[in-house]
Amino acid sequence: MLRVLLINPPQYTRYPQPPMGLALIAAILEKERYSVSLLDANALQLEPEDVNKAISDADIAGITSMTPTIGNALSTARYLKRDRPDIKIVLGGPHVTLMPEETLTSSNDIDIAVRGEGDDTIIELMRAIENGKPLDNIAGISYKTDGKIVHTPDRTSNVDMDTLPYPAYHLLPWEKYRPHPPHGMSMPFGVIVTSRGCPYRCAYCSKPIFGSRFRAQSPERVVEEMVYLHEKYGVKEIAFYDDSFTLDKERARAIADKIIEKGLKVAWTCETRVNLVDKDLLARMKQAGCYSVSYGIESASPQIIEVLRKDTTLEQVETAVRDSREVGLQVVGYFMLGSPGETPATIRRTIDYAKKLKVDFAQFSITTPFPGTHLYEIYMRDKKENIPWEQFVYAGTDNPATPVFESSELSREDLQDWIRRAYREFYMRPAYVWQRLKRCTSWGEIKMNFKGLAMLLRSV
Repeated sequence: MLRVLLINPPQYTRYPQPPMGLALIAAILEKERYSVSLLDANALQLEPEDVNKAISDADIAGITSMTPTIGNALSTARYLKRDRPDIKIVLGGPHVTLMPEETLTSSNDIDIAVRGEGDDTIIELMRAIENGKPLDNIAGISYKTDGKIVHTPDRTSNVDMDTLPYPAYHLLPWEKYRPHPPHGMSMPFGVIVTSRGCPYRCAYCSKPIFGSRFRAQSPERVVEEMVYLHEKYGVKEIAFYDDSFTLDKERARAIADKIIEKGLKVAWTCETRVNLVDKDLLARMKQAGCYSVSYGIESASPQIIEVLRKDTTLEQVETAVRDSREVGLQVVGYFMLGSPGETPATIRRTIDYAKKLKVDFAQFSITTPFPGTHLYEIYMRDKKENIPWEQFVYAGTDNPATPVFESSELSREDLQDWIRRAYREFYMRPAYVWQRLKRCTSWGEIKMNFKGLAMLLRSV
């Protein structure tokens, strides 16, 4: 059978996270008896030109990529083809799903692009390649033939989430992954994705892979995987990477109940929306081992919230934060500066609001209009130049070239300065320091706070 190498291209991040999509594809291939290896070039800190030195004698290389890493993904493909002209290279992920024509046009090294969810596509593709069959009957792919790019019809995924295998955790270099503060109070940590799709319409979010239809694993299946990670790998903390973990509140409550029922002692964190929680659910989650919830708050300006199509209110924000803190959960608030219509006054209001809310941790980032989002349409409306894809990152203070919504009131430099000011004002208050000291009840929390302090000092 064909030998497959799956590659996560380098991103040069201080906190590499496990590529769960690749790990799931690896497990699906292994289930079909294919020989699979996985190379996380990001976690291993490999350059694109070094990847070919680390690979085995694979027949097919599958590379994943988001917009910020598409340049490194294509560079990796170029070096692979240079040294192994016979290797077939398949590219998947959000970027090529959104822009298959542009991606294949820009590279002669990619043989096939997989668009959307690849669970079924990858098996059909492998069988076609293995048996020398034509590709035109495989839904959800794009490829070149006779100098032209062919796009087969989109694939409609009806996969039963409970039938998916556990990701191939055994292929990941777990010792290389580092939870991003304020996560990581207990080590080793693991990651689980339990759902796909989101029905909300946030202007900054693209949904090229999983779409708007929410699909989720059963509570039983979720807790079984938690037990597996705990018993097989000694995992003591789990981060749920779902877009909105409590989108189905009854399901989230049932997961908490199952964890309590099994007596599973694993700390965990999740992200969700402020309009998708209630105090009883939060208390149950806390009882089940959840210690932190992250909310996308974005702005204190109702006008900007409306532009971002967030469909939440400041009253919902305040209720969710208050209820979370009252049941003993840490609260992480995500804030975006530099959205369309932003002014110094609205930024000032957002920073003051973050302090007033008393969230335990605040993350401030510059609004980034990723391809496939409503913000991207707004941003590109009057733009004529092409933007290098590597500039599309979640901007902090160290990437002044990132595309932002500049205006007569706010330049790129102004926004960079506001980000630094936001971090300084929020974290370097005596009231905040005292707030954190009161919450430090374990050695793990103390260590996590020191990591966060180091990250803060780099930012400001």
